[in-house]
Amino acid sequence: MKQDVNGLARQMQEALARQDWPQALKACDGLLAAMPDHAALHYNRALVLRKLGRDEEAAAGFEKAIERDHDNARFELGSIRLEAGDAAGAAALFERFLEYSPDDADAKLNLGNAKLALGEPDEALRLLSAAHAVAPSDLSLRSLAIACRETGDHDACRRLLGERQKTQANAADNLKILTQGSKGRISLASRALGSL
Repeated sequence: MKQDVNGLARQMQEALARQDWPQALKACDGLLAAMPDHAALHYNRALVLRKLGRDEEAAAGFEKAIERDHDNARFELGSIRLEAGDAAGAAALFERFLEYSPDDADAKLNLGNAKLALGEPDEALRLLSAAHAVAPSDLSLRSLAIACRETGDHDACRRLLGERQKTQANAADNLKILTQGSKGRISLASRALGSL
């Protein structure tokens, strides 16, 4: 049995290295048959399912890992929930994850986006500012701009959008951000749009 487990573990690692997700899943399933309560195996199996585009099954796997106290599974399940539009479920998972990893910029970014979706722009702005200060990215700029728009700070919104990489896709996205939102709309006059 021990040799089978070692062989399966090696197969799984090799499959992961090759990004051979079906083979990695097969090896992971074999390992879980031998060690059904292994939190990291449930977590890794769920990651592989995510790579295969099987998010519902991945979510169930992350839940099993969470039941076995795998903290990173909270982050991954929160990401699935956020992508699926379950902002409240995502927020709860990211909040719990941040209890154990309070400096994680990606979790703060995701929690900030969940708070935006929940209509809590002040809290979102706090979280997104902290995330952007540690790990600035186009996504954090975009999210911060939306939070500023939602708190009524249109000048900050325009300034942040102006810092994004200049691409056609970003220009169209910036226009959408500027002209939508719950805290009033920014004028479409050319002066208000600036060089966006």
